[in-house]
Amino acid sequence: MVTLIRGGWVVAHDGRRHRVIPDGEVAFDKDEILYAGPKWDGTAEAVIEAPEALVSPGFINMHAHIGVELMAPFIDVQRARRYAPSLEFVQNLELPPSLTAEEQRISGAFSLVQMLRCGATTIVDAAGSGPIWWLGNPPGDEEMLLESAEQIGARIYASLSYRSGRVYRHFDGTPDWHFDEESGLEGLRRAVDFAVRHRGTRGGHVETMLCPHAVDNCTPALLDATKRAAQEWDLRVQIHCAQYTHEVKLIQDKYGCTPVQHLANNNFLGPEIILGHTIYTSGHRFVGGDPNADLQLIADSGASVAHSPLPFARAGEAMQSFARYRAAGINMSIGCDIWPADIIAEMRLTYYLSKTQDASAETPTCQEVFDAATLGGAHALGRTDLGRLAPGAKADIVLVDLGGYHLGQVIDPIRALITCATGQDVRDVWVEGRHVVVNRRVVGADEEALRIGAKGVYKSLIAASRSRDAAGMSPEEILGLEYTPPLLS
Repeated sequence: MVTLIRGGWVVAHDGRRHRVIPDGEVAFDKDEILYAGPKWDGTAEAVIEAPEALVSPGFINMHAHIGVELMAPFIDVQRARRYAPSLEFVQNLELPPSLTAEEQRISGAFSLVQMLRCGATTIVDAAGSGPIWWLGNPPGDEEMLLESAEQIGARIYASLSYRSGRVYRHFDGTPDWHFDEESGLEGLRRAVDFAVRHRGTRGGHVETMLCPHAVDNCTPALLDATKRAAQEWDLRVQIHCAQYTHEVKLIQDKYGCTPVQHLANNNFLGPEIILGHTIYTSGHRFVGGDPNADLQLIADSGASVAHSPLPFARAGEAMQSFARYRAAGINMSIGCDIWPADIIAEMRLTYYLSKTQDASAETPTCQEVFDAATLGGAHALGRTDLGRLAPGAKADIVLVDLGGYHLGQVIDPIRALITCATGQDVRDVWVEGRHVVVNRRVVGADEEALRIGAKGVYKSLIAASRSRDAAGMSPEEILGLEYTPPLLS
């Protein structure tokens, strides 16, 4: 059945770049775009009138820890612990599940619903169970996530994370690492098996990649084995890179270079590599050195960066800067990382923080940020059928209502989207032609049941924090809290 959308503005791709077409139209049949541009001269069985909407390609959330949305109460607190309390703890790290299988399903579905409602039609799972060391997941948690994605209608890139080292802290609070090479290689074997079994499944909604967790906790041997496996099975690879100061210090002390240079020295950079975060590059005020060295290595290799400004802004830090990375020739994409997973709000933060870092009113432009959330993500994934409205592309379409009072008078719809809109303004979403968000409701999910279930999941996470007092710490010390929320009292 051919469906025609008549919008206030259509972001159509002309084969080279996005162009905004006032009073444009988009036609699609099944999962494929037939037309995007001015008036269409074909016949449609269904017509959707959206005179105040921006008709956009689906956004690509390139870095999302799906299932940790319910960790929101733990994220915006100072000094949050991101590593285990002792060497003895990580040497015996066999955590029982923090949640039941049903609670884990609720947590993942809760995240997917939020991301989809904000216009993210493709979501790259960063394959982490959460930002705090004491979380353990039930068996088969990633398979449950794939089931939820199929039911809800989101396209997901999934992976199993693995590492050869874990961070712990000494009694004086300084971080250190414990490495187990065979554990990391076994994790890679499981990750490859998962990726090969699930790629292209569930009606094509599921794709897979490899995810060695981070530069500091993967040995050169594990990086090499990952690179070879990715080439053998034609898989993309994502890795957290240059995200913490203690990561930079470890790499500098051990190898005498930056995390980016360490990856380059191990022949790990390349077009199939997606670098998560990559904040602390050479020239950064914490790192020092040639401000162009790391950026040139990334650009020359063809690797992409998945930029998530919000978690670093919470800690008073920012990339230096999105515009500078882009000017160096790096393919930039945007991810939400963690709560609140609003890709439009993340675009706005990218826009303003980059200007602040560079003291520039000129760069980046709203169009450049929009491109990162669409074409940049598609390029990083090696997809020419995503991130654009053009004949032959997947029918991933987002209608953003620009008629709200808070948007004022819309002259440039891309500027209005980036500077004034949020995910709350997304009205309708299609993924491969399937109408998955209708008038701001996800039709494949019981949103009210998920909201109710989320309260029980949060209480279970609190109980897990109390039971895993491996170092004789109070729950507040484990979580790094400086205050006690009501639910902890």
